[in-house]
Amino acid sequence: MAFDLTNRASWRHSIVAKIFVVCFVCIHVPLITLLLNFGTGSGTDATSIGLVVLGATLVGTIACLATMWWLTLPLRNLARVISRYRAGGAFAEEQLNKHGDDEIAVVTRAVCGMVSEISSLAERIDGQPGLDPLTGLLNGSAAYGVQLARLPFPPGGGFDVMVAVFELEAGEALGNGIRRDVTDLALVAIGDLVRRHFLPRQIAARMSGTTFVLLFSGDTPAAVLACCEAIRKGVADLEVGPLAAGSLRVTFGLAPRYANEPMADLLHKADMALFRAKDINRTGLEMLKA
Repeated sequence: MAFDLTNRASWRHSIVAKIFVVCFVCIHVPLITLLLNFGTGSGTDATSIGLVVLGATLVGTIACLATMWWLTLPLRNLARVISRYRAGGAFAEEQLNKHGDDEIAVVTRAVCGMVSEISSLAERIDGQPGLDPLTGLLNGSAAYGVQLARLPFPPGGGFDVMVAVFELEAGEALGNGIRRDVTDLALVAIGDLVRRHFLPRQIAARMSGTTFVLLFSGDTPAAVLACCEAIRKGVADLEVGPLAAGSLRVTFGLAPRYANEPMADLLHKADMALFRAKDINRTGLEMLKA
């Protein structure tokens, strides 16, 4: 295949071509020196020839190593800057040589551009909770990151924060094998139900699979139970694809906050309450306080 002018220009600036030329010249330095020695007749005895070849070999080797070290210096600098950046340091772009048309310069400019885009994206989403794409609720990571210390807590004891964890079940329909698209539609519908009955509260999340969590702050126990019951009835009335009304149901586990417990501990307590509720009532229609 014929090379056009662009390809010829790129080969002239290619680091591969430079390395090839350096290696070719340095390898042939002893031969060139030997030919010059014979041509000038400066020394024809074995000792002189051996010294000339040895000296030329050393010079060629040193020149090759020094040139290769110089050619690969931008690549080593790039590797060092990336390593420091991945370790948590700043990306020292000013220490990189982004000029030139060889492969190392092209990669360096591409890496700098990608790091700049990643940094810009991170600044844009900093402080914003992650959302679950199906339900539109928070995801599990965002739920675990909730700072309960910022929520109101009654000074006289009792609890003012309650976590409710509920799990979606499909009863006998699970044994018949639910298609993935039907499951996705059910999750979307549950997300709509949660927003309808849980608002104006803000912290509702899909933890994983078919498990959801609700955080109540400043609600009375009666209001919490009423909200959970409304969601339970709404799920029981859902008709999703081949699933008739009554095929879907949810089980709730509740965990009140009695002390300065972190979110992870409250979620664990609510999970334990959920497991006990499922053991006590196989229909999954009851709620159990922790």
